[in-house]
Amino acid sequence: MVCRLMKFFVFIGLALATGTALAQDKKPTEADYYRLVNFPLPKGMVFEASGMGFLDKEKNRLMACTRRGELFVVDNIYADHPMLEDTTRMVKGADGKEIEVAADEKNTITYKRMLFGLQEPLGMMVNPGKGFPDGIYLAQRAELSRLEDTNGDDRIDIVETFCNDWDISGSYHEYAFGPKMGGDGRLWITLNRPFGGGQEAQAYWRSWAVSVDNKGKMHPVCPGVRSPAGLGPNLVGDMFYTDNQGDHVAAGRLAHLKAGTFHGNPIGLASSNHPRSNFKIPFAGYPKRGMYWGEAVKVNPGLAAPAVWFPYPSQGKSHTDIQYDTTGGKFGPFAGQMFVGDLSTAQVLRVVLEKVGGEYQGACIPFRKGFEPPVFQMRWGKDGSMFVCGASRGWGGGRKPFGLQRCVWTGKVPFEIHDMKATPTGFRLTFTHPIDAKTAADVKSYAMNCWTYKYYSNYGDKQHQTHNLKITKAAVGPDGKSVTLTIEGLSPYFVHALKIPGLRSKEGLPLLHPEAYYTLNRIPKK
Repeated sequence: MVCRLMKFFVFIGLALATGTALAQDKKPTEADYYRLVNFPLPKGMVFEASGMGFLDKEKNRLMACTRRGELFVVDNIYADHPMLEDTTRMVKGADGKEIEVAADEKNTITYKRMLFGLQEPLGMMVNPGKGFPDGIYLAQRAELSRLEDTNGDDRIDIVETFCNDWDISGSYHEYAFGPKMGGDGRLWITLNRPFGGGQEAQAYWRSWAVSVDNKGKMHPVCPGVRSPAGLGPNLVGDMFYTDNQGDHVAAGRLAHLKAGTFHGNPIGLASSNHPRSNFKIPFAGYPKRGMYWGEAVKVNPGLAAPAVWFPYPSQGKSHTDIQYDTTGGKFGPFAGQMFVGDLSTAQVLRVVLEKVGGEYQGACIPFRKGFEPPVFQMRWGKDGSMFVCGASRGWGGGRKPFGLQRCVWTGKVPFEIHDMKATPTGFRLTFTHPIDAKTAADVKSYAMNCWTYKYYSNYGDKQHQTHNLKITKAAVGPDGKSVTLTIEGLSPYFVHALKIPGLRSKEGLPLLHPEAYYTLNRIPKK
């Protein structure tokens, strides 16, 4: 009997141990931490959403403009299971069987069109303050417009030109993105370069970032942007933009828009002869091209290197909106960090930045894939959830060509790289959970390689001078949540790709995203 009991307890112990091992081996998924809520669309509705804002201060009523020139207001946007009136959905009952449930008041959402006839608005801001008249501001191709519903009936009564100081030549690619409020109290807009048909240098301020003051006057900021679909300030008001891979753009990139700098696309230089231009061509034949970026910034005065490169295609192909997490922890452990959308891969990336030598640089880290619409615009709801909308315009992207979703934190904290900072001899990493000291101190838990790009007129670029780097030491910090890596061969103006397959949390979990890509333009001196 004793022998049988011992065998029984040994069996139970093995079973429990095996169960624990299986639980630890189960790989977490993004959906465990951030769930996606889909918004259904009325039959036949082409909702090519291109901008969002909230009609009310409480953020209960979401407005969305569309690429086709419409403006909608959407109500009951925080429904857990959004449904249209007189529709049903299938849910699992208490017995596990699926049952049909009809729409009720709690989950019924509505769409109401407030306006149509706009010219491809790509962005929106409501009641910006800073001395601007109240209203809905959006950038059409040829102007910054102000809209107003004067009697509260959800119909736009006033559409007026607030600023139209930039030119337009008729190219299909002459998009205007924005506006976003900068730390200077102005509304910022980025103007796409034209393509084809000979219009490239025919209109002033194309391929520029500009700002508009509260009197409606435009101020040119800097030339050289290509297809600058994303725009957003950091927490101190410095403005950034994202650009899409293409001519003079090796891969998707994030850069700081600083007055008087040049961002690489020569089309914008055609406006440098305008009396209002703050950028003058330094020498004949500017810019010099056909060289690696590290050399290009030395020989071309004013040329601004990207703060972050997004490796193509894994970290996106067509980068879009920029949003800093201002939710105060309602969206998880990344308060104060930057999120960047991508249209073509329907994903959102996370970006951590720092200033080294007075300039921004940093890392991009995967965050969430699998959005239904292509990710073009993002906005924070009152509950800290992220609203996402977009449209493919024929370029592909999400599982659907257009639509609206909400990304909601489940309350569980993923095991992630929280931050990545450069040091004189490597990088310091912090994590969202306490780390296992043994795997964290093992240099075999990490791997790093690096590469650079060329600055030239080609459409995109491959990785050049790719090579592996040697990690010689991994020192675990006294906080139990950080590691300092000592690395041989750090290279300025190279992307440093870190892979961390071997690290585990104290509970034995692997990293949800065991990778980060740091653009190291400057190596800190201390």
